[in-house]
Amino acid sequence: MKRLLVIACVLAVIVAGALYALWPRQAQGLVLYSAIDYGPAVAAAFKKQTGIDVTLVDVSTGALLAKVSAEGRHPAWSLLWFDGDLAAAALDRAGLLARHSVPELAWNKIGRALIPADGSYTPTGLTLAGAFTYHATLADPPAHWADLLSPTFKNAVGMNNPAISGPMYPMLAGMLEQAGGWPKGQSYVLALKANGLHVYTKNANTLAALRGGDIGLAVTQSSAAWYTASQDPTLKVRIPDPAFALPSVICVAPGLSPAMRAAAEKFIRFAMSPAIQKLRQQKGEGDGNYWPLTDGVVPPQSLPPLSSLSVTVLDPSLWGPREDEVNAWFSKVVLAK
Repeated sequence: MKRLLVIACVLAVIVAGALYALWPRQAQGLVLYSAIDYGPAVAAAFKKQTGIDVTLVDVSTGALLAKVSAEGRHPAWSLLWFDGDLAAAALDRAGLLARHSVPELAWNKIGRALIPADGSYTPTGLTLAGAFTYHATLADPPAHWADLLSPTFKNAVGMNNPAISGPMYPMLAGMLEQAGGWPKGQSYVLALKANGLHVYTKNANTLAALRGGDIGLAVTQSSAAWYTASQDPTLKVRIPDPAFALPSVICVAPGLSPAMRAAAEKFIRFAMSPAIQKLRQQKGEGDGNYWPLTDGVVPPQSLPPLSSLSVTVLDPSLWGPREDEVNAWFSKVVLAK
């Protein structure tokens, strides 16, 4: 009997060990999926100050969102950091984000307005979707979206593919909204196509086409536009009326252990501290060109006062869930030869 009991105990230990080996365990430390230029600098500073490990996965916004969607309810990430509250709202609707993760900070007016009601993502900085970059020799640059339909810009306007370049979907949604919403606003986008719209893969490609003379005006994210213009004095940037808010956001994975959840929220507070926001501006290249969403942080000198611009904040709960439908329509109709 004792022998049988010993054998049973040994078998139980073996089975328990096998199950433990097979059971998915959370990585030690945080896993940050980042599509933000300053992500590596912030992750390194956080580890240095807190001792908490941060494994960085540095990818483009489109690839990040595809990876998160593919992982679904079994995320390998702890934190996401990218541009686009519309995409974050869609992930939240799919149940892929933890809620009530937004820290209480010294939010300014627009910062507080960008916080979702369920706290499923934290806005970390504001850029704009749809800045116009053009050659300084252009005598009469466009001021409004309707100006892009004029004969002056026949075959001269370029933009990114919103199905590939994540920050461009908010611009497309804004274009549709200012033209009457969905599906009425399709007429404006189709008119752009009829006027010879060029569509490239990402900001770098669109802006390279501008510098190379293939197009006369590039429509991109404001941060990329200002960074490119700062490197090339022959280019200028104009923000159209209206511009569309494009905040960067940090999201927390659902189902984290209490310790990892606390570490993730500590990372968010760290990233939003005035000292680290200054680091983000210094190390962010293009992405450092953002307006702060908290008090006590000064925006880069290259940016105009936000109060001087007409900024429309799109409804994430309305436009976020439509992203796949709208992008599929754009690919089928606008990109069709």
